[in-house]
Amino acid sequence: MTTRKRRPSGEASREHILSIALGLFREKGFDGTTMRDIASAAGLSLGAAYYWFPSKEALVLAYYARQQDAHAEAARGALETMPDLRSRLGAVMHAKIDMLKDDRKLLRAILRSTLGADEPTSVFSEETSDVRRKAIATFHDAIGKDESIPEDARPLFAQALWTLHLGLLLYFVNDTSEDQGKTRALVDGSLDLVCKLAPLLASPMLGPMRAEIAALLQNAGLFAAKK
Repeated sequence: MTTRKRRPSGEASREHILSIALGLFREKGFDGTTMRDIASAAGLSLGAAYYWFPSKEALVLAYYARQQDAHAEAARGALETMPDLRSRLGAVMHAKIDMLKDDRKLLRAILRSTLGADEPTSVFSEETSDVRRKAIATFHDAIGKDESIPEDARPLFAQALWTLHLGLLLYFVNDTSEDQGKTRALVDGSLDLVCKLAPLLASPMLGPMRAEIAALLQNAGLFAAKK
């Protein structure tokens, strides 16, 4: 009697399809991979693959969520041992690079879909809003209760750090230096400058300007003050 191999079910099926898809994206590129390719490699019917993920973009969104959750967990562990703002911000930034260092080819493959204004995988889309919120919250946690940053300035500072990290990641995915050493040096240099400027930008005298900047970003849908 032949025993049929059981297929994964539930969350295991979802993770199986996601892992297969990410492997194909790395190998063939995002545009060069179809949902049929993914279903075939996963040993599933096309309908079963679509049941869990209605599109390739949905797979990218799941990847974002997975990576953000892992980054938040890694950052929490690092922040517990860091005594000052500079070391905490460095821990958060470098933890992200450490997590993504083997995914640079994958990130390049999906990069075009992250920049289009109408794409669901855009870093500014409604579909990525929860990931974006969690990422900014991680930087807010890194700021903590640092006395050099007034409480009213912390949400805006966290937003600025998240924006900086986006720019650094764009450089990172194209960095061919050994162990992405140029990116790491850029991270450290940028954070050194940020921490030197932070007390000046956080001055009570600049409170009205911070409020004006926050209002400008809120009107553009790019900023939501932490409640």
